[in-house]
Amino acid sequence: MSGAQEEVSRCAKLENTDARLACYDDLARATASPSGEAIELSPTPSHLSDAWKLGAKQGGPRRLTDIVGYQPTYIISRWSSRPNTQPSSPARGTLAPQDLDRNELKFQVSFKTELVSRQAFSEIGVTPLLAWIGVDSVRLWFGFTQRVNWQVYNGGNSRPIRETNYEPEAILTFGTGNEGDGFKLVNLGMSHQSNGRIGAESRGWDRAYAQGGWEWDRLSLLARAWYRIPQSAKYDDNPDITDYSGRGELVTRYQTAGGYVAALLVRHSLRPHGRALVQLDWATPLLDSLGAARLHVQLSSGYGETLIDYNHRQTTIGVGVSFGNW
Repeated sequence: MSGAQEEVSRCAKLENTDARLACYDDLARATASPSGEAIELSPTPSHLSDAWKLGAKQGGPRRLTDIVGYQPTYIISRWSSRPNTQPSSPARGTLAPQDLDRNELKFQVSFKTELVSRQAFSEIGVTPLLAWIGVDSVRLWFGFTQRVNWQVYNGGNSRPIRETNYEPEAILTFGTGNEGDGFKLVNLGMSHQSNGRIGAESRGWDRAYAQGGWEWDRLSLLARAWYRIPQSAKYDDNPDITDYSGRGELVTRYQTAGGYVAALLVRHSLRPHGRALVQLDWATPLLDSLGAARLHVQLSSGYGETLIDYNHRQTTIGVGVSFGNW
């Protein structure tokens, strides 16, 4: 058996799906030079290129029904050090005390789909026009994220759904065509986030943002700054939200060759002595024992974990499962 065949056989014997795919990826990146030594033809498979369909091999047409992951999709059982029993805001006052359990279920569903393809932007001349500044591809996405906090353990209070946040987005992605390390993309987005409630419990805001993406081997970084679109005082449920939920964020992500993933989010108000949120997500490779889900651990501390909690500080710990790649 040749060396290449032995390597293929070794990959095929790996039981874990992510580890097997990583093995095949590493094998595909190596070939023989004239001297018989292995050389690298391409970098480690790019998370950002795969997530935002930036690579040369991902330039084919996509349909509206070709839904892909966006933010992590998960279900976790979460504990809070300090439940927000009396949500408040300067515009809506303070709610009556609530009977809340420290433990609740938190789940998030997030996806995106392409509204205008990179072929369409190329055909109408947008991409060629931007080529001189290093733009290789342009896509327009629709993204949607929904997060739910459910007091499922609070039987004495009829197990209420405490908070639901909805966030639709329009995202214009400019890819650099860089298949190696370094600068990968710029996203320009418009986001609406609200909790769908009325009266004193209503929270929401609209944002325009710019985001840059970089990658080095298995480490990726997304930096985003946003501008809150003003609302009239009559309809502004949370006029000081940027002082708590921030004006920008940084997300770093690392995935091992075996498929373990860690992501650190830091959100800040970008003001001296400002408030922040730090969130760490860690997950195993996809596990057959969990139905091809990942064991997921989440730790957070700070302000703005949800909209109703935008000006409330707490520390949370959660354990559960997540799905797909993120």
